[in-house]
Amino acid sequence: VYCGSLASEHMHITAKDQRRLIEQRLESSHGDWAAQHTRDTRIEMLRDLTAAEGLERYLHNRYTGQKRFSLEGGDVLIPLLDELVQGAGASGVTDMVIGMAHRGRLNVLVNLLGKAPGELFSEFEQTGMPELRGGSGDVKYHQGFYSDIQTSGGPVHLALAFNPSHLEIVGPVVEGGVRARQDRHSEDTRRDLVVPVLIHGDAAFVGQGVVTETLNLSKLPAYSTGGTVHVVINNQIGFTTSHPQEARSTLYCTEVAKPVQAPVFHVNGDDPDAVLFVTRLALDYRMTFHNDVVIDLVCYRRQGHNEADEPMMTQPCMYQRVREMETTRALYARQLQDEALIGPGDADA
Repeated sequence: VYCGSLASEHMHITAKDQRRLIEQRLESSHGDWAAQHTRDTRIEMLRDLTAAEGLERYLHNRYTGQKRFSLEGGDVLIPLLDELVQGAGASGVTDMVIGMAHRGRLNVLVNLLGKAPGELFSEFEQTGMPELRGGSGDVKYHQGFYSDIQTSGGPVHLALAFNPSHLEIVGPVVEGGVRARQDRHSEDTRRDLVVPVLIHGDAAFVGQGVVTETLNLSKLPAYSTGGTVHVVINNQIGFTTSHPQEARSTLYCTEVAKPVQAPVFHVNGDDPDAVLFVTRLALDYRMTFHNDVVIDLVCYRRQGHNEADEPMMTQPCMYQRVREMETTRALYARQLQDEALIGPGDADA
């Protein structure tokens, strides 16, 4: 159970009931993550992966060399966030506030929040509608967005916070915004109606002090938001650093979350079934115990630091292997075909 695509760090948690819930959920699955999902759910996950990969490929081909900080290699973030929103809606959540840095933001804007692709393309082409031509003065991968997403439990209002280049500085901004929304729901003493989600980079999560400072506020009565779901897009590089021991002094980039008793789930981004399972577990943990929880999404970065960067200059060995790897979508499509859940041409269709 613990030695495959998914590993759990929870023995540092002192509360026995919290450890017991995690162990029961993990061990009752017997490590068969695919069996935890319906056929329709898995096919929908393939659709999400197709949308994520398709957008990145289109942007890469049409706007060659333009910076977009692509999600490629971490494509499974899209079905992960989709599951978070749908699960939160089913649990009665009315609002979700998301904070993230650049990587994958354009994909999240289009494939999760529903920003019109044409609007994004016009930003690349610097055309746009006449009334918006003045723009915000900011680059497209700093932009925020608001939308309402339909779920089985009713609509969930999604807010993606605007974020400047200081990667993790949006964390306390999101927490403050969530706390303000929660305070407006004075009857919600358990802080169940508004949930914060913070998406981090691995090097920034362990490297920027604002992350530790924000975690340190998480249980204070005046600042608590009832638990944050943290997703670390762990593409294993701090820009040009190839080896973890050259980037940090801890075994994992997520060690900084342990002092607040947050469980950490390490999951392989090329196993969407395991990712979906752990997403549900993380959300259930947050809604049950109102504590922070961390998903360490172990993946890779197909392009360099950005699309104008040639990574073979600084990391030739790593990128030789990256370029030989099949995409998450291709791997998952073949898996579903091998299990006869889809026909030979269905994935292409």
